Amino acid sequence: MSPKEYICSCFFKRNIFLKKYKIHVVFENEKQFEQEYRQNLRFKGCTTDTQYATVLAEVKEEVARRRSFHESSLANYKDIQSNYERLYPEIWKLKPSFVDPRFVTISSDAQHKSLDSLLLSLVQNGGHITESAVYRLPVFTQEFCQQLVEELKQFDKYPGNKSVPNTMNSYGVSLDEMGMSDQLITPLITDWLQPLAKQLFDKWVGLSFDSYKAFIVRYDETGDRELSLHYDNAEVTLNVSLNSDYTGGQLQFNGIWGEEDNTKQKTLIGHEVGHGILHCARQLHSALPITSGQRYNMVIWMRSSSVRNHMCPMCGQCPSLVAVPFAGEGFTVPDTQQSDCSCL
Repeated sequence: MSPKEYICSCFFKRNIFLKKYKIHVVFENEKQFEQEYRQNLRFKGCTTDTQYATVLAEVKEEVARRRSFHESSLANYKDIQSNYERLYPEIWKLKPSFVDPRFVTISSDAQHKSLDSLLLSLVQNGGHITESAVYRLPVFTQEFCQQLVEELKQFDKYPGNKSVPNTMNSYGVSLDEMGMSDQLITPLITDWLQPLAKQLFDKWVGLSFDSYKAFIVRYDETGDRELSLHYDNAEVTLNVSLNSDYTGGQLQFNGIWGEEDNTKQKTLIGHEVGHGILHCARQLHSALPITSGQRYNMVIWMRSSSVRNHMCPMCGQCPSLVAVPFAGEGFTVPDTQQSDCSCL
């Protein structure tokens, strides 16, 4: 991770998700919010003053949480590193034995072969390609996935403070905050994912992936059952299935955010233990309802400052940077001698 972390100021006020009404909102102040959303909320069932007051309180609470998030997340990280007793210390550092050999072959072919040869290799090594440029491929061994899920269940019992994985998922854990990212996720990206993504999503990788956000999401019938249509705050996303004792929960993909008719094209793809779904992060997608059991997935949002420095993916504008002590969003302040961004 970069020694200096930055976010776009839009983090504090944009893309606030109201789960009950399944909409994202912007909150500048009460007057703006009422003018922009009161009528739309009525159409979605928020009809009484009491219901609206509840929504307004929820939005204000989320804004306050975001303003204190980076400081509290850093405090959580320090506490966890000092006090959490690891169940499987050996899985916190990536070893070749954790990685499916077919993934190694695919990644190697990405570095030495043409795109057509890479796509053939992907299929020959247990992968799957959709017409909408979403790829499923083997990443981890089942043994590693099982141990990781057991570690996560152990961590769930840890009594210290923990942050939610992102603004839409309420159940899961930040691997960055947990402390697993540096030695587990960083080498996975640099050694294997970077060359693969460069071949498949060259436009979005830019110069390189120079930061990421890694987290676990958990779905079950008593918590998060599904996820509404959205796109990710990243350039390329990898979503790895960690278990199989559940039903439902497939991912549905639409078009690219910002492109015309981006909600008409629909591709449905299921999960397979140890396999990752690799896609452009700007591609709209949703998680269908889980119908039984509990689903664990590792999600890695890979970010390229050479791409996002030109446009924040969350507000669609040139980023207005704010320095934070932890958990930045992959933006960089360009060097004054050689800037890769014309708007900062």
